[in-house]
Amino acid sequence: MYDVGFLKNIFIVLVTHATEIYGPLHALENYLKNVGSSFLIIAHPLYESSLRYSVSRHYVRGRVVREKKFMALRSSEPLLYLQSLVLTIYLVLRLRRRIDIYIGAGNLDALVGIVLRAFGLVGKSVFYVIDYTPTRFKNRVINKIYNLLNLVCVKHVDRVWSVSERIAYIWRNIGLEDLRNYVVPIGIEVEEIPRAFDLSKRRRNVLAFAGHLTREKGVQLVIEAMEDLVKRFPEIRLEIIGTGPFEKELREMVRKKGLEKWISFLGRMDHERLMQHLTTCGICLATYEPSNDNIAYYADPTKPKEYLACGCPVIITRVPWIAKEIERRQMGIAINYDKHELVEAVARLITDHELYERCQRNALEFVSNLSWETIFSEAFKKIYKI
Repeated sequence: MYDVGFLKNIFIVLVTHATEIYGPLHALENYLKNVGSSFLIIAHPLYESSLRYSVSRHYVRGRVVREKKFMALRSSEPLLYLQSLVLTIYLVLRLRRRIDIYIGAGNLDALVGIVLRAFGLVGKSVFYVIDYTPTRFKNRVINKIYNLLNLVCVKHVDRVWSVSERIAYIWRNIGLEDLRNYVVPIGIEVEEIPRAFDLSKRRRNVLAFAGHLTREKGVQLVIEAMEDLVKRFPEIRLEIIGTGPFEKELREMVRKKGLEKWISFLGRMDHERLMQHLTTCGICLATYEPSNDNIAYYADPTKPKEYLACGCPVIITRVPWIAKEIERRQMGIAINYDKHELVEAVARLITDHELYERCQRNALEFVSNLSWETIFSEAFKKIYKI
C-alpha cells in the first residue's frame, strides 16, 4: 500500500525501555526487519520489569549481524536509568556513522537523539510517546523533572509520535504544530493471528486476562467478581496470562478466597502463542483502574486490540479511549470499575448468544485495517514531509 523502499537506504536507531510484554517497539523492530532496513535497536529494562539485561541488536538489510547483552544495575531506579542513558550514548557513538532517523521511546531515550542531532550525528529525531501520564512518579521533584524532560523533547525533536489523540492533544495545547504532532496508534501483528479459527468452538466459559500484572491493570476486580460468578456459572474459569510485580498479591488473593479451582495463572507466553491461545477463550478482560493518572487513560493499550483481533468479545472499564469504541461498535461491553457491573456483563455475554456473536463479528471488522505495516509505513512517509 505504501512505497517505503527508501527505508532500505537509510540507517535507523531505536531506543526504548521495555517490560517482558510484547509492545509497539517489538512491532517496530519486526516491521523494519521485514522491509529489509539496516538499524540498531537498544532495549533497556524498565525498573518494574523482571528483565535483567539491556540488549542491543544490529541489523543489516533485515538480518541480525550483532547482538549483545549488558547486565542492568537494579539497586535503585535512578541508577538503572542513569546506566541506560550512558549505555545508549556509548552504543550509538560506537557505530561511528551518521544516523538518518533516531527514534527514542521515552524522554531520556529521545533526549539522546536531540543531543546527537545538535552535533550533526542524527538527521531526523523522533520522540515516540507510548506510555504517558502527567503524574508518572510519586516523588514531586522527580515528577517535575520527568515533565520537564517531556517538554524539552516535544519542543526540540523533529517529530512526535503519540499512540493516542489524548496525548497528542496535550502536545497541541503546549504549542506543538500539527506538522510535527502525529498520532501513531497501536496496531496488530496480523501474521501472528491464526488465519482460520472457528468462532463457534470457543470455550465460552473461559475468561482471559493477558498483560503485565500491576495494580493499575485491575485484575483484582476480576478475582473479586469470580466469587459471585462461580455461584452462577459453576463451569466458569479465569486464565491470567503474564507476570509482573503484582502477581504475588494476586495469587494470595486467589488463595484466601479459595478460588484455585476456577482461576489459573498461566505465566508469560511468547506473543505468537498468546495470540493463538486467545482465539480459544470466550471473553477477554481489560479492567483498568479508573484514574486520570493511569497510563492506560492517555495511551492506546495494546491488549484490547489484540483481544478483538482474535475475535474475542471484550469487557473493558471506561478508562482508555478504546472503551468508547468497544461500546459504540458493540464489540463487547464497557463498564465502570465495579464488581457488580463486571458480573452482570460476563453473565450477559455468556447467556445472550445473539449479542455474543454480534460482538465477534464487529470485533473482526474493526481490526481489519489495524496492521502495523500500514501504521508504520504511513508514519515513516510523514517524517520526510515538511
